[in-house]
Amino acid sequence: MNFMTFKLNSLFAVFLAAAFLLVDSQAASAQSTRYWNRSVAPGKQIEFQWLNSNTNTCKDNGYPKLVINKQPSLGRFRTVKRKFRQQDGKCKGKNFSVLLVYYVAGRKRGVDNAAFTIAGQNNLKINLKITVQ
Repeated sequence: MNFMTFKLNSLFAVFLAAAFLLVDSQAASAQSTRYWNRSVAPGKQIEFQWLNSNTNTCKDNGYPKLVINKQPSLGRFRTVKRKFRQQDGKCKGKNFSVLLVYYVAGRKRGVDNAAFTIAGQNNLKINLKITVQ
């Protein structure tokens, strides 16, 4: 009888672990798209910073790539590649590759919609609503 109870408990534990794995992977894929609202003055720019690294192993995976899914109509994107030195934590003193993405607003006021993907170790899509005011 004890063997049968152990076998059923083990089977239930495996089923429960599989259910948690399924829920966790669905949540992760749902988090791959972000919706951001920002505002900027005409002729000014907004900066976004992106690392492509593993903070558990302190491994730098090189610069992520910017893929523009929808071009902005009231501005433009530009990128700059830089090195970033971690100031604290487990990876203190380690240099990481950082991609700076700028949305540069034109002179026209209004609402701009754009979308881009940061392609690296994990892909992240950003849907951006920008008010130029």
